Amino acid sequence: MARRRGGKNNMKYRLLAMSIDGVLLKTNDRISRETKEAIDFVRNKGVYSVLVTNRHFSSAKKIAKHLKMNHEMICHGGGLMAGLSGAPILETRMPAEMVYDAADCMERYPCRIQLESQDYEWENKYQQSKNVLGKIQFSLGEGLLQPKTYTDRISSSVYEKQLTALRLFGEFEEENDASRCRKELLEQIPGIIIEQNNTHLTVKKEEATKEYALSYLMSELGIQREETIYIGSGTADEPSLEMAGIGVAMGQSPEKVKQKADWITRSNDQNGVSYMVKEVFRKQMKVEV
Repeated sequence: MARRRGGKNNMKYRLLAMSIDGVLLKTNDRISRETKEAIDFVRNKGVYSVLVTNRHFSSAKKIAKHLKMNHEMICHGGGLMAGLSGAPILETRMPAEMVYDAADCMERYPCRIQLESQDYEWENKYQQSKNVLGKIQFSLGEGLLQPKTYTDRISSSVYEKQLTALRLFGEFEEENDASRCRKELLEQIPGIIIEQNNTHLTVKKEEATKEYALSYLMSELGIQREETIYIGSGTADEPSLEMAGIGVAMGQSPEKVKQKADWITRSNDQNGVSYMVKEVFRKQMKVEV
């Protein structure tokens, strides 16, 4: 494990924030006994532990219950923070008008669209072109478990039912179309952010980020940046890695993610969370939050 910045050895850490995919889960989608024990170890130290994930709330809740974690979860890529009951503590929804404008723009391209909320999901009845048949795999959003409602046009359903959304996903047949649509959306709709991964777009309200929700939680708890550890593995974790007192990248993380981190631990398949947690917390006395 490498440490990039010094001067933090004697710090008492009060909050541990962790992503799920690529961090707590191994590549076989299982959580190891060592990782479970590490979470128990942190809990016994009195450290506030939270999940910060792109996953849907219901999926994150299953992981939290499995690990006996009772604190808030930051889900939907930062769009929702809620406890196990599901009652929103912080919710950053796109209003119906914003969702309509975004969907209307995306529908001008060959594109499969999915609208995501905590309680419902809508998807368009999209027929992909014959020349890309079998190439598109619609797997946007991690761990989506809600029943879907299918519609001919997402924009029409949004208008008729005044649907709001935590996120709007789009999967395009061509990367050029995704890039062009992204540019148009940013020019036409103020107050949104758009993540692009090749042919995929994720549209959210600009405050719907992991780091914003995490900052809100820290403020509510009276926890300082220097008292926080964040463990992540993907590019979406980069801002949170930079804002934490210690940002930890998993060993299998892309190099650009590792460059944002203070520590690099072992990979998820090598129990990197367990290794890092015990290195940092083994000498820390129990704290009160």
